[in-house]
Amino acid sequence: MFNAIDFARFAIGTAAKAVAKVPAVNTRFHIGDRLNGPWPEGPFLWMHGASLGECKMLLNLAKFLQEDIENCPKILITSQKAEVVEFIKNTETNIETCIAPADTQHTMAAFAKTVKPMALILGENELWPGYLSTMRRLCLKPSVAIVSGRYRASVPGIDFSPIGFASMQTGDDLSRFMNVAAKFNIASSAIGGDWKLLPWARKGEPVKPAENPTVDVAFVSMHMSEWTSLERMVESSIKRQESVVLVPRRLEEAETFRRALIEEEYTVVDWPLVQKGAISIVNKFGLTGDIFAISKSAVIGGSFARGLGVHNFWEPLQAGVATCIGPFSAGQKENAAALVREGVIIQLRTTADYPRRMLPDSKLVSTFLAHERTKIQDSYQQFIAFLKSLPGFQDGTTK
Repeated sequence: MFNAIDFARFAIGTAAKAVAKVPAVNTRFHIGDRLNGPWPEGPFLWMHGASLGECKMLLNLAKFLQEDIENCPKILITSQKAEVVEFIKNTETNIETCIAPADTQHTMAAFAKTVKPMALILGENELWPGYLSTMRRLCLKPSVAIVSGRYRASVPGIDFSPIGFASMQTGDDLSRFMNVAAKFNIASSAIGGDWKLLPWARKGEPVKPAENPTVDVAFVSMHMSEWTSLERMVESSIKRQESVVLVPRRLEEAETFRRALIEEEYTVVDWPLVQKGAISIVNKFGLTGDIFAISKSAVIGGSFARGLGVHNFWEPLQAGVATCIGPFSAGQKENAAALVREGVIIQLRTTADYPRRMLPDSKLVSTFLAHERTKIQDSYQQFIAFLKSLPGFQDGTTK
């Protein structure tokens, strides 16, 4: 039956084919690749995430599955963003990656024929209707898992029956999701925390601040639309002769930030050079771990302008870095509110709060994250059990 969702997918596909003929648009958004591939030859355990944060989480998850399940199938990670695909290709793993297929009938049929997905793992909130319907058609039992899920709303009428496992970040996420998905009798669900913390949770290491940090403050995942707030905070730090690192959310904005800072007569250097009274700009993906290892504090972007979404505050927390966010926390409101309430992160209601901010106690942060570790470990074991119940995984055993 051709329903409203199918009609919308057909219309989007038709429009995308037309737009793909515009060279500038196609080059920027890789529409032709998303419509036509190429796709790698399967079968695969298929993982999908929207952007770098989700895909870094899925990349770590993929490595752990290869460690924990004997005869683990080949793994494919897809993303809508070409720069994320390139980042995964450069990680020197045996995990394959390609641009995510567009959610149209023709594309999904071609993708499924080549990739032959055995199961699909969705990171956070990537509930594409065609991805789910494709897995329903291919698999004998529900073979889709949501991990580190965040849920607000989804396309009306979406069929959740292919989902067999859902680990949501918070109780509110799980409650909202089950309100719309309960009739589909999802076999296993959990409040599993944010799986960006999974590597830390597995290691069991304590939260420990850097002993001799050389970076006073790292502004991470900042957007150019947050420039006004950023400049005020940078000015405050530079007046105190602090060492500052700036990590743009989008690499293409690095030079825009550089020009804006130089125009304001700040001293600008390139990472990894760090010096007092200067701003070090990072223009490569995947370096936040190195930065946090030598940082005293971090300010997380996506939180200083409406219409964005606060970015990953868990990474600096687990590294023992005192962490601040701005007044907006879209996409992570429940988690952010709990962390602020417990004194684990600091929320700057205005940039005037920045110079006099009180940094969180690392012992308090460690205690809070210990609870997150338990949720993540328990939900991961449930996830392993779900995978091992699926055809194609039953010959392997947990190590």
